[in-house]
Amino acid sequence: MAEPAMIRTLDEFEAEYRKGIGYRTPPLGSKVASIDNIRRFGDGVGDYNPLYRDESYAAKSRFGMITAPPIFIYGASIGVAMAINGNIDGRRLSSSYFPMNYAGGAIDFCRTIWPGDRVTATEEIVDVHRKHSDRIGDFVLCEALVSYHNQRKELVATKQTLMARYENLGGGRTIAYDRAKKTQVVEESPDPLVFERERRGSATRHFEDVVEGEEMPTLHKGTYTVTELFLFTHGVVGTGRSPRAALEKEESKDLGGGGRFDADHARHRRNMPGQFDWGPQRVCWLAQMATDWMGDDGTLKRMVTRVRHPNVVGDTNTVFGKVGRKYTENGEHLVDLEVYNENQAGLATAESTITVALPGRSA
Repeated sequence: MAEPAMIRTLDEFEAEYRKGIGYRTPPLGSKVASIDNIRRFGDGVGDYNPLYRDESYAAKSRFGMITAPPIFIYGASIGVAMAINGNIDGRRLSSSYFPMNYAGGAIDFCRTIWPGDRVTATEEIVDVHRKHSDRIGDFVLCEALVSYHNQRKELVATKQTLMARYENLGGGRTIAYDRAKKTQVVEESPDPLVFERERRGSATRHFEDVVEGEEMPTLHKGTYTVTELFLFTHGVVGTGRSPRAALEKEESKDLGGGGRFDADHARHRRNMPGQFDWGPQRVCWLAQMATDWMGDDGTLKRMVTRVRHPNVVGDTNTVFGKVGRKYTENGEHLVDLEVYNENQAGLATAESTITVALPGRSA
């Protein structure tokens, strides 16, 4: 049987992707929120919040037990399959023609994830948008909707996924972005930072005490290492080994992280200057910034995130944030947080507007 024809132009890719709009998949990802899996997820993103891993601490919270962090949905599925390929036969696509980058999207959190819940994801192709960038030229932004349900068929969260597909820059050229050190950020191992992080914790943050414009405590993520890449890949994404055929097709010695561990593949097939992160990894950092700030009695409601620049091994990352506004809507006390991850050059590589609900003093 003859192999299907490869897609070689952006116009052709856009046209083929558009044909799949409206297609909804069967379940593509699933994970049980066992205590071990919740803790493993925290290891993968560098979040050691005791609310999500210490049973005696969590027993004293309003939940009465450990719960999964809201962003645990990424442990079930990072939800990118339909935004990468749509309904196109994967044999027709190659990163030698079309690399892809995670561009962010919007997440709405609907329900608490309890121990023992099985979270399952389905995806739907929504749209494709033609864009232009001075760095990569014309590209398409592929949009999909991911729905996460528990075993009771309750909607846990929805996520808009945006993936950028563009023509390979060729010749080993890489995406240009600023990595030169211009800030006073200290290069340090991320390993001890997870233990040194101070959080709001059980000290209730009341809506009335929040001041618009106030700065949030900085979250230091340290210098990105292969270990951090490994922990997220295998602790969150759960990527297994790649078959020989996949390795040969992508001309890579290691596709365990989609080629992220292979510096040569990263340069020639993904136009990255070196081993690089998963975009959703930084989304998890931004979520951690919000959950640390709001404390155990707050509720994460929504994230609208833009992943703007690469993050490669050797970059030093710091998450900053401030209170954008506070308001009451539908009986809830809401706060919008403006949060962003910055590299050693002072470049914001990922940004998010995060909405949390806080208790009022009269509640």
